[in-house]
Amino acid sequence: MSYPLPPNPRPSTDTQHAQLLPIYPPPVSALPNPLPSPILPRPFPDSRYKVSTHLVPAAHLRTTPLSESSPPPAASSTASKEERRTINAARAAWVLEQASRPHGRHERILWNAVNRYVRRDGPGTGVTLFLAHANGFPKETWEPVILDLLAIPDGPVIDEIWAWEATHHGASFLLNAATPLAASNWADDTRDVLNFLLHFLPSTISPDVPLPAHLARVAPEESALRKVRGFSERSLFATGHSFGGCCCLWAALTHPRLFTSLTLVDPVIIRFGTPTSNPKAPSLMHGAVARRDSWASREAAHTALASNPFFASWDPRVLTAYVTYGLVDVPGGGVRLAMPPLQEGLAFQGTASGAPVWDMIPTLEERIPLRWVMPGRPGEPEIGEAGSTQERVWRRPANSSNVRIQTAGHLIVQQAPREMAREIAGMLEGRHAPASMAAKL
Repeated sequence: MSYPLPPNPRPSTDTQHAQLLPIYPPPVSALPNPLPSPILPRPFPDSRYKVSTHLVPAAHLRTTPLSESSPPPAASSTASKEERRTINAARAAWVLEQASRPHGRHERILWNAVNRYVRRDGPGTGVTLFLAHANGFPKETWEPVILDLLAIPDGPVIDEIWAWEATHHGASFLLNAATPLAASNWADDTRDVLNFLLHFLPSTISPDVPLPAHLARVAPEESALRKVRGFSERSLFATGHSFGGCCCLWAALTHPRLFTSLTLVDPVIIRFGTPTSNPKAPSLMHGAVARRDSWASREAAHTALASNPFFASWDPRVLTAYVTYGLVDVPGGGVRLAMPPLQEGLAFQGTASGAPVWDMIPTLEERIPLRWVMPGRPGEPEIGEAGSTQERVWRRPANSSNVRIQTAGHLIVQQAPREMAREIAGMLEGRHAPASMAAKL
C-alpha cells in the first residue's frame, strides 16, 4: 500500500522562518576536566559486528534558555487521583512556561551519546547507516531493526551503523542531567546531528582500530570539504523515526552533500499553524508529564509495561531493549526512566519548532532518494490535519516513494522491526529510488 499523488497539493506557507544557528562544537578549553566517564563495552548478538558507545560534545550554541525556576515535584505514590491531577496540571503549566520564553543564542556544554556497530571484516563498500530515534526512546530500541536487517539472506553489506541519541534522551540525558532543563527546539537537535556528521564522524572505517570513547574532532579543513563534497570514504544512508525523521530531513536540507539517501519513518513534520493536539483532549505533552517514571525493580517495570496497551503492541525484543536501556538504577533500590517525563514533555511541546521543514521539503536535492515509511494499520490517527500524510509524502515528488506498513501505527520501529528492516534494506540496495519519477507523473 502507498499514498497516491494528491489532486490539489498546497504550496508552502508564506511564513518567514529563522535560520539555523551556526553549527560547531564547543572549544576544547570549555569542556569539563575530567571528561564524562565512558560507557562500558558490551557484546552484540550478531558476532559479525561489534558495538561500542562514544561521546561527542553537542553543538555549542543552543536556541532555548535554561529554566530559571524549578518544576513542581512529581506526585507521590500515595497521592489521591485529584491530587495527582492537580500536580500534573502544575507540571504541564511549567512546561508551557518554558516553551514560551524567547529564543536566542546560549552557549552550553551538552553531550550526545552514539552507538557504533562496525563489521569486523570490513571495510568494504563504505556503506554507513545513520539512525535517529523518536521522542521518548533510547537509541538502543533500534537494535531489533538492526539485527533483523543484518539477518536478511543476501542482504546489503553494511560496513558501519551509527545510532545517534539526542541530548535529552537515554544515556545522553544522564550525561547532561546536571544541567537545568530547557525548552526543546528541534532545530538544536538537527544541529546536533550535523555537528556529529560534520565534525566527529571518523573519516575512515577501521574496525581493527578501536575508536576512543570521546571521538576526536576531525580537521577543520575536512569539515569544510564535507559541506561541499560529502564524505570521501563513506556513503551515508540516513533513517529517522518521528522526531528523528524531522531532524534527519532538516539536516539533509541544510547540508545535502552529506547524504546518499533518506528513509523517513512517519516523521513529525507539520505545516506551520497546524494545531499539534486536539484542544478537547490531553496532548502528548500532558500525557508524558503524567506518566509513571519509577518501579520497584527492572523486572517489575517490564511486567507493568508489558501489560500496558501502549507497550503491549511492541515486538518483545524492543520492549526488552527499552527496559534495559531506557531505565536506570536508583540509589537505594528500584529503577526510573532515564529520560524524565518532564523532559519528554518539553520535547513534545517543541513539535511546532520543526514546522520550517514542511516548507523546505520541495527544495531537497533531487539527487537524494526519499522513502517515506508510514503507518498502515486501520484507524491510526494522522500527524496533523486529516489528509496531511498524503500531502506530506508528495511534497517533493521527484525521486520519492512511500509505503504504508499495514501491521503498525506510528511506532513502526517498535511494532514492526522486521518490516522496517526490509525497508532500510531496499533503500540500501537502491530498490526504492525510482529511475524517473517525473516520467511516471
